[in-house]
Amino acid sequence: MPKVIYLLLSLISLFCSCTNRGSKPVSTSSAFDSISLVADNLADSGLKEEALHLIYDWHSKTKDLTVEDEIDYFSYSNVIYNHNKNYERSILIADSMLMILDKADENDPNILSARIVAYNIKADALFAKGMYNDAYNYYFIAQRLAIDNNDTCYLRTYTYSLAMTLFRQQRYQQSAMRFREAYDQSDKCPEDFNLFYFKQELLDNIGLCYNALEKYDSAMYFYKKALTYLNEHTGKYDHKLLNVYEAPKAVVYGNMAEVYRHLGKYDSAKILYENSININLQKGHTNTDALVNQVKLADLYFKTGDIPEAKITLEKIKAELDTIPDRQVEMMWHKLMWQYCELANDSVQSYKHLRIYTMLNDKYISDNKALMETDLDMRVKDLEKQYKINLLTKDKRQQKTYLIILTILALMSIAIIFLILRNTLKRQKNIKILTDLNNKVNEQKKQLEKALEELQTKEKDKARILKSVAHDVMNPIGAIISLTDILLHEKDSYTPEQLEILNLILEASNNSLNLSRDILEASEEIDENNMTKEKTDINKLISKSVELLNFKALSKKQHIITKLPETPIYAYVYKDKMRRVINNILANAIKFSYENSDIEITLEHIAGDVHIAIKDSGVGIPEKNKTNVFDMFTDAKTSGTSGEIPHGLGLSISLQIARAHNGDIWFESIEGKGTTFHLVFPVNSDNAA
Repeated sequence: MPKVIYLLLSLISLFCSCTNRGSKPVSTSSAFDSISLVADNLADSGLKEEALHLIYDWHSKTKDLTVEDEIDYFSYSNVIYNHNKNYERSILIADSMLMILDKADENDPNILSARIVAYNIKADALFAKGMYNDAYNYYFIAQRLAIDNNDTCYLRTYTYSLAMTLFRQQRYQQSAMRFREAYDQSDKCPEDFNLFYFKQELLDNIGLCYNALEKYDSAMYFYKKALTYLNEHTGKYDHKLLNVYEAPKAVVYGNMAEVYRHLGKYDSAKILYENSININLQKGHTNTDALVNQVKLADLYFKTGDIPEAKITLEKIKAELDTIPDRQVEMMWHKLMWQYCELANDSVQSYKHLRIYTMLNDKYISDNKALMETDLDMRVKDLEKQYKINLLTKDKRQQKTYLIILTILALMSIAIIFLILRNTLKRQKNIKILTDLNNKVNEQKKQLEKALEELQTKEKDKARILKSVAHDVMNPIGAIISLTDILLHEKDSYTPEQLEILNLILEASNNSLNLSRDILEASEEIDENNMTKEKTDINKLISKSVELLNFKALSKKQHIITKLPETPIYAYVYKDKMRRVINNILANAIKFSYENSDIEITLEHIAGDVHIAIKDSGVGIPEKNKTNVFDMFTDAKTSGTSGEIPHGLGLSISLQIARAHNGDIWFESIEGKGTTFHLVFPVNSDNAA
């Protein structure tokens, strides 16, 4: 068989070995990682369409995708479309990626890396379609982006593309040099499965170059190096199936068989061909490579005179071409069938296969004519030259812009100097005015400080008066309550009107006593520094408050629902003060809720804070009162649903206690529908023990 046929088969093997060049960006998002692992397993099992549908469904159903998510999705889709030779879709994918990246932050290094990937995807697709000039324009853009970003890792793709072109142009020595250069550039890349697959492929491709140059010792050296590299990494990436390691090994076996064939070691060649074919004919493996090696094995049978085995192998190839179509393999099959029919003296079939082979071969030569005639070196030099011209043009435009800016700055400087001279004169005149004003401000400051000091003194006096009044009032009121209780024990001695009067006296006295206590507490300064905090079970604190106030709720046929976590929440608080806050809010909920209604208390631990929510379905807070609910002695008072009289101090005191714990209180309310009060304070405060 002529040498060009062997080169053609080697070229087919080369393309079979480069099914995964790792076109995804270096950094993938966590959102895409989990779905891509499942899709990888499907694709590695030969279910590439199912993998594509899986990530398509994920993309269509997931909301709020990041730029990284979108780029990962398109990059992964391209791998499958490229494998299926759907190059038009790959071009659309690249354009979609570039549109997304145009709207992203250009200063993000991941965005720049993704842009390089997009240009390489488009270049690969254009190259596969035979649009070589356009392809190298995009390869060059990707290369310049990588160089400008000092990204040696991404330069490997450009170098790899040059090596592939040189190989197809049968410039094997230059191709080998480029493949070795790409291998060295790969050492700068972060290690992952894609890099591993790329490097083993490069070693195999270098061997193919030397095989084409008939340097069989060198070819075998790199094939063995590729096998060693594959064996060292087998199983290293535990999310990958075993076939992703076995398929490239089978490719190398077939290429080693080619060397033995040239050296006349036919038995060794047959064994390696058969091993390679048996592995890569399995589902999920590199089936096209198996077809190529079957063609080579059939040709070897012809060479050794084993015509029956050649016939059997050709029949297998024919059956497999129906499910694994490949134009180059089909062309070589017709050539071998022509050879077989010649030996069998079947001139009709011989002519038929010769005619089809000639037609396919002419088509192949025609398709590759543009590539073979492309002066790659000149094309690369032209792109470099055009890039330098663009840089010079850009520099000239920048120089012109700088000159305009300098002129504007000079004019502005003259104007500024003039203004400075004029303002210096004004400044000297204004210094005296400013000095006089400053003296007046200082005098007013002293007066304000004196007024503030007097105000603080009056505030302390007011607190002392309130405290004294509250103490003085509480004693007689307590006596009235005691006397009224004694009188009520003899209730059988009174008429209904007298009993009603006594109950009114008792209720009024209790209200006055509660008001006095509120006034007394309001007169005390509530501060974090004068509170003794202790580790407190908040679950129990709430339960005690509910137990204490449940009789009031039951009197109004109300139901208090508590939602407490199973595990107790502990916090460092002033227990009595915090209990007062919870009691105040819960008592208000009971007071302003209707009969036969529910009151819900929820306790949660959120980001280091205790969060208590008390929700009722009562009268709600009118819109006009919402801004002054927490004011002391506020006018925003509303009677309870059973006529309960509010004092207006409880929420003000509660807010002070919450803030003394580095916490806060707020509410959400709809008039007529109910109110939810939220109490939040940290589990640990600055004074926590």
